Amino acid sequence: MSFSIRILFFIALVLLHVFIYYILFKNITENPIIKHLGKLIVCANFLCIVAFLKLYHTHINSLYYTILSSSLGIFWISCNIALLVWLTTLCIRFGFGAFVLERMQLPMILVAWCSIIALTLWSFYLNAKEPKIVTTQIPMQGITKPLNIAVLTDMHIDVLMDKNAVAKVVERTNSILPDIILLGGDIVDNYYNIVADSVQELGKLKAKYGIYYVLGNHEYYYDTYTIIKALNKLGITTLINQTMVLRNLGLNIAGIADLAGNHTKFQDSVLIPDLAKTLAYGDKKYPTILLAHQPKVLHLLQHEDIELVVSGHTHGGQIFPFHLFVLLDQPFLSGLHTWEHYGKQTQIYVSKGVGWWGMPMRLFERREISLLQLIPN
Repeated sequence: MSFSIRILFFIALVLLHVFIYYILFKNITENPIIKHLGKLIVCANFLCIVAFLKLYHTHINSLYYTILSSSLGIFWISCNIALLVWLTTLCIRFGFGAFVLERMQLPMILVAWCSIIALTLWSFYLNAKEPKIVTTQIPMQGITKPLNIAVLTDMHIDVLMDKNAVAKVVERTNSILPDIILLGGDIVDNYYNIVADSVQELGKLKAKYGIYYVLGNHEYYYDTYTIIKALNKLGITTLINQTMVLRNLGLNIAGIADLAGNHTKFQDSVLIPDLAKTLAYGDKKYPTILLAHQPKVLHLLQHEDIELVVSGHTHGGQIFPFHLFVLLDQPFLSGLHTWEHYGKQTQIYVSKGVGWWGMPMRLFERREISLLQLIPN
């Protein structure tokens, strides 16, 4: 993120916290003590966000991490509730007058705060639940036998997604007896030496025909080559603009480097995404599954014959209504879709992810292990 964008982000963060205070605290009472307490709460939340973003790539205590990161989720929920209160206030003022608004203002704010508390607790609860297994059947022409493919994306191994949490995901994934496991990027979200014990748990994943991994944008923030080397030692095949031809299954599995590799600092490295190079060594007799972290890799497709793209990155929006902002950047949020390009059709499956980014919170979305059942068509 460039310096100018960071400044704009910081200014927006300040202004939105001021907005939250003005809507949810300023008019709740005339008592100056309550108002000062409101200022203290809003300022504390702002400072927690700043501290989290500063310490995000370090090894901090899990309790501190939870408190600091959760300030982001609480801010987002509070900001949206404050926006609803403001819009409701305008409707009452112009529809029924200031006198009615004065009588309804306090009950509205109290309802708003009850909603913030309830939604915050609900989001912690949803995220704490074990990931559900989402099964999707996909007809595919050219494969020789039915295949069960487990998809794990956006695990974000870090302070909270620790060794025990990864072990539970591995155990649950192995329980569905996958033929192939695809790791769709953002698996590791810290420097390898900090999360090495947790990453080692991935070595216990079991799949009959192999485990294949592509980089996500978060792996580009750290010691990328060390992460790749560590996963390869665990028997996980990393695909960076490469294709594996599984002749016994009549299937190509291709993996493209993440779009984050287009940043200038990766210039002249192997980490730049290259679709032509990725598909160059596939066998054209067989259908191709393209593993790509971000769904918007679809914009790179021209005349290629790709039967299925498997992606993650979106987290299904993670905290509603952040879904709307995700869709400004990505063509799809989650699930199975069809993409038309130059007279061809390609299916894409977008996983909601098995982990979370930052705050251990999800609102109206569950974590998922995706099970794609490929059926010969």
